[in-house]
Amino acid sequence: MAFFSVNNVAIRGISACVPPKVEENRDIPFYSPEEAEQVIKRTGIERKHIVEPGITNLDLCEKAFYALNEKLSWELDSIDAVFYATQTEDYIMPPNVFVIHNRLNLPENCFALDINHGCPGWVVGLSTIASMISVGCIKRAVFFDGDNCSAINYKLNRETRPLLGDCGTCTALEYDANVNPMEFQVGTLSKEGSALLRKYGRSRTPYTEETFKRELEMLSGSVPVNNDNGGMDGASVFSFGISTVPKNIKDFCRHFNIDMSSVDKVLLHQANKFMLDKIAKKIGASKEQVPSSLKNYGNTTSASIPLTIVSECGDDYASKSMNTIGCGFGTGLSWGTFHFVTDKIVCPKVVVF
Repeated sequence: MAFFSVNNVAIRGISACVPPKVEENRDIPFYSPEEAEQVIKRTGIERKHIVEPGITNLDLCEKAFYALNEKLSWELDSIDAVFYATQTEDYIMPPNVFVIHNRLNLPENCFALDINHGCPGWVVGLSTIASMISVGCIKRAVFFDGDNCSAINYKLNRETRPLLGDCGTCTALEYDANVNPMEFQVGTLSKEGSALLRKYGRSRTPYTEETFKRELEMLSGSVPVNNDNGGMDGASVFSFGISTVPKNIKDFCRHFNIDMSSVDKVLLHQANKFMLDKIAKKIGASKEQVPSSLKNYGNTTSASIPLTIVSECGDDYASKSMNTIGCGFGTGLSWGTFHFVTDKIVCPKVVVF
């Protein structure tokens, strides 16, 4: 297993931005009132923020950066690297990281890297960035993470429409030789990768005229959803979430000698309430240790962990030292588990844009 410890890296701040449009799960037209209440009870999601046409997660990430840097006051020329994790790019090319590099007017000698990843993307990205900062060549970095899955979500998909919300986040990291090490473990169960699949529109399965027409119809909600383009195998994803994920969190704690009772917060990918409750119980975490942003924001894919920090425990992270472990899991199927200690980071309120 890929356990590793990274020295000399401090998180200086985390921010998040969501769009103003809110979709209430009680208002989704294909649910009866009774069905809607059952969905809300099972998922813990009452509503989520979704983008309007023409707005993407890149716009949200840009606003998150400005909210964060208003308090950090980093000179743009002092930023040595910029990273971006998403599965919903603005364009086929160039990658989002170059677009936001230009929009923020970052220096030309700034290292830029795009990371194509799903729900574990923030953890995998964080581990990648921290590993590069730790050697001392990069002193400051900003890490953007987010998705606008509502734009590619089929309007009549009963499995995913009530789940997915949109969000963009920004995490600021800096070289610091006097902080506790960050610890990570990442893994992949690729044989189950088809449990989360969208196959059309890329090199392996390009659109035909017929499949493209069908895709547009499903996106608009004018025709029912079929499984031609893949989708979510809910049973397989659930089994992965309640078996592989807690096992690896427990292995992680044993490897790094982490006592769950000494941890302030356990930050889990916000998949759904039922799964989070199961994982928390299996790893021995209390309800107070496991915050959730599901009720008002839904499953915001790879942005769900930083969004939860900002929306549910921002005051704690801004005012004191916080001992944190967590796990992002999903697409791949894959996961990333982490442990870090922060000290009074910049954590502005969630921006609505």
